[in-house]
Amino acid sequence: MGWENLSFSLGEIKDPEKNVPRLYWLSFALVTSIYLVLALISTGASVSGASLQGAAGLSGLVLFTPGGKLLIWLMIIVIAANACSWDFTASRLLYAGGRTGIFPEIFGKLSKRNIPVPSLVGLYVLSIFLILGSYLLKIPVSAMILLVNQNFVFLYAFIIIAYWKTENGWKKWTFSVLSLVSLSFLVSGFTWKIAYPVFLIGFGYYRFLRSTEKISTSSHVSGNENALREETQEISVLAKH
Repeated sequence: MGWENLSFSLGEIKDPEKNVPRLYWLSFALVTSIYLVLALISTGASVSGASLQGAAGLSGLVLFTPGGKLLIWLMIIVIAANACSWDFTASRLLYAGGRTGIFPEIFGKLSKRNIPVPSLVGLYVLSIFLILGSYLLKIPVSAMILLVNQNFVFLYAFIIIAYWKTENGWKKWTFSVLSLVSLSFLVSGFTWKIAYPVFLIGFGYYRFLRSTEKISTSSHVSGNENALREETQEISVLAKH
C-alpha cells in the first residue's frame, strides 16, 4: 500500500519524460524486493511452526527478533508517517484541482518554499472533522476503510482507461484487459456504498465542466475585447487621415 502515491506528486517532477519512468522502475524494484524478503521470512516462520494469521500474526514475529520491543515503537512511527504521507499526497490532488479550477483557487497556491500550505491545512482540518465524526456517530473503522478502498478502485479504473487511450500496439490491449479483469474481482464485493465514489466522481466532473466553461467564456470575452480594441485603433487612424 502506498506505492500508487507516487502518481500524486508527478505534477511537481522536473523533466517528467525522463524522470517518471526512472522513478517508477526504481520504486518497483525496491517494493518488490521488500515483498520478496517478507515472503521468505513468512515461509521460514511457517515452516518452524509459528502461527501466521493475517497482519496481526505476522507482526507477532517482531517479538522473536533481537530488539523486538524497539521495533514495535518503530512500527508505530512508520504508521504515523504513513498517515502523514496520505495527507501529503492528497494535498497534491487538492493543489492540482485548485490550479485547474476544480477546487477553489486558494488550494492551488504555493508558499515561498513551494509547499501547498492551504491544501495541507485544509486536509488537516478535514481529517480532524472526519475523526471526530466517525467517533461521535460510531462509524466502524472497517466501514471507513471500505469507503477509501472503493475510491482507490475507481481511481485505478480511470488510470487503466487513461493508459488504454495513450498506449499503442499490443501493450494497449494486453495490459488493459488483464488489469480490468484483476480489478473486476475487487469491484464484485461492492454494495450500496458504491454511491460514495460515484458521487465524488460526478461532482469532480461537474466542477471540471464548470471550470472549462469559465475558461472558454473568459477567452471568448478577451477575444472580443481584443477585436474591439483593434477596431477602435483602426477608426482612430482613419479619423486622423
